[in-house]
Amino acid sequence: MPEVPSWVETFGRFGHVAKGVVYFIIGLLAFQLAIGAGGEISGSRDAIREIGQQPFGQFLLGLMAIGLIGFTAWRWVQAVKDTEGAGNEAKGIVKRIGYTVSGLAYLLLGCFAGSLALGFGSPSGSGGNNAASSLLDSTWGRVVLGIAGAVTIGVAIYFVYKAYKAKFMTKYRIAEMSDTARELALKAGRFGLSTRGVAFAIIGAFILVSAIRGTADGQVAGISDALAAIAAQSYGKLLIGVTGFGLMSYAVHLFLMARYRRFNVAS
Repeated sequence: MPEVPSWVETFGRFGHVAKGVVYFIIGLLAFQLAIGAGGEISGSRDAIREIGQQPFGQFLLGLMAIGLIGFTAWRWVQAVKDTEGAGNEAKGIVKRIGYTVSGLAYLLLGCFAGSLALGFGSPSGSGGNNAASSLLDSTWGRVVLGIAGAVTIGVAIYFVYKAYKAKFMTKYRIAEMSDTARELALKAGRFGLSTRGVAFAIIGAFILVSAIRGTADGQVAGISDALAAIAAQSYGKLLIGVTGFGLMSYAVHLFLMARYRRFNVAS
C-alpha cells in the first residue's frame, strides 16, 4: 500500500476524536432522556450546537471544525491513495467512493462547526430536508433518492457484518495495546458499530419510503429521526437508552482508533 505524508496521520487521529465527541454527545443526550435525567433526541448538528453552549464554546467549536475537516482530509487520502488496499475492482472502487462521500459529509459538518465558532451559523438545520424535497419533485430525483436509501441500508448491513466479524480489530496496532484495551476495543467496536448499523438502516428505510411514495411524509432522515423512530416503539425508553449507550460505545471505539489505529504514513 502507498505511503502518505505524516501530517495525514495527525489529521486522521484528531479527526477520529472529533467524530467521537459528536457521537458521544448524541448518545449521552439520548441516554439521559431514557433515564429521565434531561437530555433530548439530537443529530450531529445539534451535538455541535451543544458543544458551543459549553464554557469556551467558540474555542471548542474551532477545535471541532479543525478535527472534522482533518477527518475529511484523511478520508480523501484513503480514497485517492487507497491506503486500505481496496483495489481498483468494482468492490474496491465502491468502497473508495464511500470514503469520498463520507469525507464530504464531515467537511460540511466541520464547516458548520466553523461557522458557529465564527458567529455565522444558522440556528436551523433544515437544509438537508429542503434538498431532499426538491429531489422528490421529479421522477429521476426519486430514483436517485431510492438508490441512496438502498445504499444506506447496504452500508447498515455492512456495519453489522463488520461488528460480527470484528474486522475493525485489524486496524489496531495490537502489540501496543494492553489486554484491557484490546478487550474494550473489541466490545465497544462490536456494540457501537451494530448500533450505528441499526440507525443507518432506519435512515435508509426513511429515504426509501420517501422515494417510493414521492412525498416527504416519511421524512428523509438523519440520525435524530432514526432515534425518534426507535423511541416511538414499544419499550421506547429502554430501546433509546440501549441505543444511546451504543452510540457512546461507538464514540469509545473512535477514541481508541485515534490512539491505536495503524496509519500507513511515511516515517
